[in-house]
Amino acid sequence: MEIGRHLAKGIWGLADKSLPAVYGLGYVWLVIRVLPEEEFGNFVLVQEVFLVISGLATAFALQPLLKFASEEGAGGTGVVGASFLLNAVFVAAASVAVASLAAPAAGALHAPGLAPLLLMVPAMLLASFFRNFTLTLLQARFQVREVFWTDAVHFLGAPLLVWVASRAHMFGTAADMVTVNLVSLSASSLAGLWYARGMLRIGRRPPAAAVRQVWDYGKYSLGNVVSSLFSTKADSFILSAFTGPVQVAVYNSAKVFVRVYETAAQVVQMFVLPAASRLASQGNRASLNAMTEKAILFLTVGLLPVTLVFVAVPGILVDVLYGGRYAGAEPILRIFGLLTLFVPLGSIGANVLMGLGEARLSFLLGLEVLAGSLGAFYLCIPFWGATGAGAGYALAALVTALLTLRYLLRFVPLTATGVLRRTIDIREFLRKRFSTWETNG
Repeated sequence: MEIGRHLAKGIWGLADKSLPAVYGLGYVWLVIRVLPEEEFGNFVLVQEVFLVISGLATAFALQPLLKFASEEGAGGTGVVGASFLLNAVFVAAASVAVASLAAPAAGALHAPGLAPLLLMVPAMLLASFFRNFTLTLLQARFQVREVFWTDAVHFLGAPLLVWVASRAHMFGTAADMVTVNLVSLSASSLAGLWYARGMLRIGRRPPAAAVRQVWDYGKYSLGNVVSSLFSTKADSFILSAFTGPVQVAVYNSAKVFVRVYETAAQVVQMFVLPAASRLASQGNRASLNAMTEKAILFLTVGLLPVTLVFVAVPGILVDVLYGGRYAGAEPILRIFGLLTLFVPLGSIGANVLMGLGEARLSFLLGLEVLAGSLGAFYLCIPFWGATGAGAGYALAALVTALLTLRYLLRFVPLTATGVLRRTIDIREFLRKRFSTWETNG
């Protein structure tokens, strides 16, 4: 895969996946600094429930859509309608489950103010339904610029709405933040429907073969995503079950910075999974191996400055952003600096496996990672609280990377020497960029 050929789309992809970072800055400045700790903790919990369900729905119905729609000649298979149907059924069932379990879940998490917020989750799922569906279609067709603008409506609109509400003295509770998200997610869905209007070939009844195709792939990809969701979301729930929402607020004041890693991994995913699918369908294993090595090295090198900042100056970040609040976030940030060593291999390896069509192996991998992640959280959180949650998160990332590597080696002859050898590609890429800039200058 020639990196330079995809530079323009890569810039749009980077811009798109930087939007959550912009949202995160607004989130830090306008939400974390403003909301009382218990209100912030409750919002984190309800947001995590929403994100878990959205992530599961994406794995079950939308990730198959991304794979099959990315492959050449997949446009008329009925997969769009099948994915739409299964996504709608999954979201509807999850909405009923959340509404039914709102009160007992709030009690188990020692968060009595959480129950009414959980009743708002079905509305959030409805507001984001078409946004998530159309974003997948646009990504499958490499319409990265349209993906950016659809995402921008939510990730830039939500902080703007919070600022307006704050100026009007109408922002001060977790419910206010949920309402803001409802508006921005709905607007993003409308934008997605506009950009993807020519791709929405759904029909009244999708072919049974297409439904089976999506089902067979989705049921295994679901297992893989369950593991990653528990690795990134279960920590807040387990922490709340032991300590309550205030410690959740302290922990998430540090965890918000993990979005740097998530953003970087998502940028790579936008290209790795579709590219791996196409290269595998063409039988081009040499290019697949080269792409995997380059992606791991490029992502690791790109994240090294993050580690330096998190390890060297966490106190400055906390003091500047939180104005003296959440001092307990500093040791957690130092722990998160270790993620640069684990995130690239885990995220890229998982996407290569899915691109190869190894959904069953990804499912088995997901079960193993799930067990390891839960063990890490239960090992660390009861003893060290919020700091233990950070240690458990890093330990879960290490387990994920090691388990992913074990399965990836069955298909990609990956070695440390091969990855490090790709530094030549980095130098060549930079040389070409500098030459272009000098010529244009």
